[in-house]
Amino acid sequence: MIQVYSIDKLPLFITLESDNIPIPTIHTLWRIPNLLPRVVMPYIVLDKLLGGAHLMLPGIFSNTLPTQWDTGDVVAICGPNNGAAIAVGIWALSREEAFERGLKGKGVHIYHVYQDQLWQFGTKDKLPNLPPPDYPVQGSTEPEVSEQDRTQEDDESSHVLGAGEGTEELPAESAGEPEEAVTELLENVELEDAGMSKDDMVLEACYRALKTSLKKADLPILISNFYSQHVKPCCAEPVEIKQTTFKKVGVLMKELEKQGIIVLKEHKKGVQNITEVNFAHVNLRGVKKLEKDEEEEEEEENIAVVQAFSCNALVTQLFSQYGHKKGDILLRKTLRDHVISYIKSHDLADPEDKRKVRLDPILSTVMRTRDLTAPWNQVMQRVESSCGKCYVISLPDKFPKTVKGDLPPIQFKVEKRTGNKKVTIISNFEIFGIEAKELAQKLQHVMSSSATVVPGLKSENVLVQGDARKLASKLLLEQYKIPKSFVANS
Repeated sequence: MIQVYSIDKLPLFITLESDNIPIPTIHTLWRIPNLLPRVVMPYIVLDKLLGGAHLMLPGIFSNTLPTQWDTGDVVAICGPNNGAAIAVGIWALSREEAFERGLKGKGVHIYHVYQDQLWQFGTKDKLPNLPPPDYPVQGSTEPEVSEQDRTQEDDESSHVLGAGEGTEELPAESAGEPEEAVTELLENVELEDAGMSKDDMVLEACYRALKTSLKKADLPILISNFYSQHVKPCCAEPVEIKQTTFKKVGVLMKELEKQGIIVLKEHKKGVQNITEVNFAHVNLRGVKKLEKDEEEEEEEENIAVVQAFSCNALVTQLFSQYGHKKGDILLRKTLRDHVISYIKSHDLADPEDKRKVRLDPILSTVMRTRDLTAPWNQVMQRVESSCGKCYVISLPDKFPKTVKGDLPPIQFKVEKRTGNKKVTIISNFEIFGIEAKELAQKLQHVMSSSATVVPGLKSENVLVQGDARKLASKLLLEQYKIPKSFVANS
């Protein structure tokens, strides 16, 4: 049995019946990042942890390991370049045992992961972007392992919340006194006061959405689409409808209709549309657009595509001393910083010509050259070309996605069908996190013509009646914020 200690439906700590050790949730660690030691794992491992796997030692970047830990110590796990915890667990062995085994085998028993049932039980906050901690400088003693060895399903019952184990909320008035350690930690957690009720917050977001986001051309609109596409982005803070007394979107919409702001009409049984809006209503007067910091707004909305480099067997001999192994992904800045550090630490700068670098055996092998010296820019270019080519796609509210090889742009193909009618086939969009069904619905609304999902060679495509290249490009650039260089014919 796992006991959950929470305040206002926000889980803060859990305790296990077996040892009663207080384990902070990721919500607590986001507020107090340095409460626990943190190690870093690749984001690709997260799906395996959500499936009930424990974290294996090869799945941890060795240069982020603490200088000391014992079996049973609680530890937080982060992703690369973000100090926000995405999992919490307990060390399965001590540091001495880990290095005796060559950093192989099970490392951390995972008890709580971002997006598991405990996270869903709470306020479902999005993963924040926190500065990574300062890790001790260590040499890499990590053996090369395959990606499949990073995690492993445990034969024993998994303790990850969401893998079949129940949870029990213990509110203060019914749970009795929590353990002394939990009480002490709870006293140090500062919860933000919203200053207004959840009902007021969601109603204010509705007013703001009707005044600043929804257009007459959008009507009629399904109440579910209005809430997800217009109301949620207008909330000053994330609020789930279940956290309000309305509980359901339909009840919230009836309240707006009761106030005389909107008119509802049943589209079909159980499905309602907003057909009219009184934009001159007194409750909408003076409502202004939600103010956001320009940099924050750009970061939230834009899809970023960055070229990166994959460590292969050839370049691993150069980057292994910086804690990297085969298969790791390096951004260009990180790669260049490592090359500069390597040249300086090995005193390879040419004293007679500062524009050149003396090539030692490792650099000569990586660059595939027999020359004794090379210009700095050539060293960088050759090292980059020796790495595997890949791209890192940062999607709003999702974990970054890595695509190895070339990244094809979104393609538009116009074909003629029976009766000389034109159709447009759109492909290669799913890699940018766009769902085919959602894109088809938006195109159908924009084009006022049929748009359907059809099978493609590697993934689903969208087929639109007519020549949709211009309007589809505009939709992808303006609404989905796809970089222009990855939209063909734009």
